[in-house]
Amino acid sequence: MKRILILCFLAAAVLSACSPSKEQGQKTKVWNVASIQVDGHPQNEAVKKMGEIFGQLTNGRYRFEVFPNELLGPQRETLEQVQYGIIEMAIMGNPNVSSFEDGFLTFEMPFLFDDEAHQRRFFTTSPLVEKLFARTEKYNFKIVTYFTAGTRNMYAKKPIRNLADLKGMKIRTAESDTYAKMMKALGGAATPMSFGEVFTAIQSGVVDGAENNEASYSSTKHYEIAPYYSYTRHLIVPDYLIMNKKLYDSLSAQDKQALAEAARQAADYEVELWQKDAQERLAQVKEGGATIVYDVDSKALQKAVVPLHEELTQNPEIKEVYDAVKATSELK
Repeated sequence: MKRILILCFLAAAVLSACSPSKEQGQKTKVWNVASIQVDGHPQNEAVKKMGEIFGQLTNGRYRFEVFPNELLGPQRETLEQVQYGIIEMAIMGNPNVSSFEDGFLTFEMPFLFDDEAHQRRFFTTSPLVEKLFARTEKYNFKIVTYFTAGTRNMYAKKPIRNLADLKGMKIRTAESDTYAKMMKALGGAATPMSFGEVFTAIQSGVVDGAENNEASYSSTKHYEIAPYYSYTRHLIVPDYLIMNKKLYDSLSAQDKQALAEAARQAADYEVELWQKDAQERLAQVKEGGATIVYDVDSKALQKAVVPLHEELTQNPEIKEVYDAVKATSELK
């Protein structure tokens, strides 16, 4: 009911053309931003920071309002709301973007990046990134910036150290054919579901475990029902801040430049927050009774998914991005 009321309010705001709060004799336009993450999450804080910077650079003509905790719905719903202009922006996971453009499927390949530094280097230096991001615009949403989402690791009621431990396990993943193939290659089975359903699903035995980063594991208290967090580091998948394309096109050249600068600073800020937050989260879950498993046979896991890499790179769009990622690796 709360979400319905919020959506009705937002729809009314769209119909009435913008937020009419006045500052220094001018109207301040409020952009509503959807997030599935809890309040205080690094990505939410980075978006708030971005809104502050964008507001300053445009003399207070814009302000961001972040709605955390899936208040505006799961990511698929909020992506559609952005497309239709019901809300202005949303923090979006890669699987929802890759359902539109195959090139983004590359980032769902397990063990694609060497580490988080490699991911950051690719998104900030590769000439392909801008071209790739532009491909979503024909679907009426624009990627404003990439955000790190750390490394994704597996957690369950038992430790996962090797392929034998994963055999037959049902692991919650985001909805993605690539994730399903990855889990099959590793001996398990992917069970897609909304992020908000995971706690109950593990608790009731619908799934045996899940995979996510430290922030999500801690903030949702999944460690209470899945106390073993195993550093498989199987995925380093980006998230994005997206916005309605028509709204972006309506901005002046000066405002577009201000938005780009605010996004750049927000992305840097989010990386700093994430690194600090990950360490704090580990301390929190340990205090909550979780066991952190570091002795994972990563080489065996990587070897198991090589056929998946070979299969996926038969797609020329994926191969193009794959080669660009490998070109930024310092291990080549």
